[in-house]
Amino acid sequence: ATVSHRAGRWTVSVTVEAADLHPARRHPTRAVDQHRGWVGVDRGLTALVVAADREGRQRLRVEPLRPLGTSLPRLRRLSRRVSRARRGSINRGKAVARLARCHRRIRDIRAHALHEVANQLVKTHDRLVLEDLNTAGMVKNRRLARSISDASWAGLARMVGYKQLWAGGQVMIADRWFASSKTCSACGAVAASLLLSQRVFACAVCGFEADRDLNAAVNLAVWGEQHDAQIRDP
Repeated sequence: ATVSHRAGRWTVSVTVEAADLHPARRHPTRAVDQHRGWVGVDRGLTALVVAADREGRQRLRVEPLRPLGTSLPRLRRLSRRVSRARRGSINRGKAVARLARCHRRIRDIRAHALHEVANQLVKTHDRLVLEDLNTAGMVKNRRLARSISDASWAGLARMVGYKQLWAGGQVMIADRWFASSKTCSACGAVAASLLLSQRVFACAVCGFEADRDLNAAVNLAVWGEQHDAQIRDP
């Protein structure tokens, strides 16, 4: 057991050896030569998660919650109170505690939302494909750093990974250099460029048009079927 005290709350974390999930809660085992059934999961800022299969059917779409952006005015107000209070005073200690509780609430809201999304993905699909996003490099963009950190893409991928392992499913990480957003899911042509402001993907070769995030999710599902043999036994 590990006892910790953060933001005015005591927490006891108990480490135990748990049994596997009940067979009824686990995904049925697929045949070795069965390469279909993959669902691509695209993570973004306009939509937190868009999941789709290779046929283009959208399985899940989750709008971003943005707990940090919603609580930013309160955070700024509490931070000003901390900076204006005299160091070592009782009022400064109270202001610091209020600021810490606000940060904790933001973290709890984000974690709760991510757990719900991860559970919904894992319980409904046994084969998921996620992108290998370079979040550490993306947050260097000062215009998108706050939104990317608020979305917590890496946290969602981590949750999906261990929850799918519990459920007996499979998770594959697509190659970082796979252009899922710029590839046409109809003909496979790769666009030369695609701005972040372009929310609709339009193929210059075949004229196919689709939602940008949905098109990326379909390409991830196709990538999973093509690289099914590379998956490792968890």
